[in-house]
Amino acid sequence: MPPGLSVIAIGDVHGHLALLDPILRQAQILAAQAPQRRHVVISLGDLVDRGPESAGVIARLMGGVPGCEVIVLRGNHETLMLDFLAGSPAATVWLNWGGLATLQSYGIAADHFSIDGNEVELLRRLFRAKVPASHLAFLKACPLSVTFGDYFFVHAGARPGIPLDQQMEKDLIWIREEMHDSPYRFEKRIVHGHTPVNEPRIGPNQINIDTGACYGGQLTALLFEDDRIHLL
Repeated sequence: MPPGLSVIAIGDVHGHLALLDPILRQAQILAAQAPQRRHVVISLGDLVDRGPESAGVIARLMGGVPGCEVIVLRGNHETLMLDFLAGSPAATVWLNWGGLATLQSYGIAADHFSIDGNEVELLRRLFRAKVPASHLAFLKACPLSVTFGDYFFVHAGARPGIPLDQQMEKDLIWIREEMHDSPYRFEKRIVHGHTPVNEPRIGPNQINIDTGACYGGQLTALLFEDDRIHLL
């Protein structure tokens, strides 16, 4: 990292506000202890689905962290949610992959509905009426990636053999084995989530910090300062 810059990257939250809050409080404390530094907090996406408080997670990150810049990247689950609201015919994919929990976090008794047939359209209308416009604007404005120093932060990863500035959206939010199994050395070290692992995997080319919060695992965050990486 450039001198004077501290970056905290947070893995996939998936609606677990109780796991996110302590990390954001720690980021605030670190910023207060070193006000001379620039502090950046990056969420690697997948704020929503599966966990109980997707709406609360979005609101919490929208509220910011005192002393820190907050950057929220868009993951595949935010993309599926936005597609559902936009009328995508593949709606049941999102609902089956944790979208019902997100609907419930916005006060919709989604477990009373069938996701086969006409009730899907009713759920879509209810969700459009419930989700605040500010939440939608926030998610639509989320970038797909961001770079600081020698690191490229992204939700899922990047396709080997393609420069980072030429990557396709689909790969940035969906790629898995094609990157994980490749020895390809990108221009930057890739920091990502998306693929759950039991513990953070910190390799020379790739760093994976999705430790399966949505499956009962921990929510992992790493602090990058100078040439060091610290596990929070």
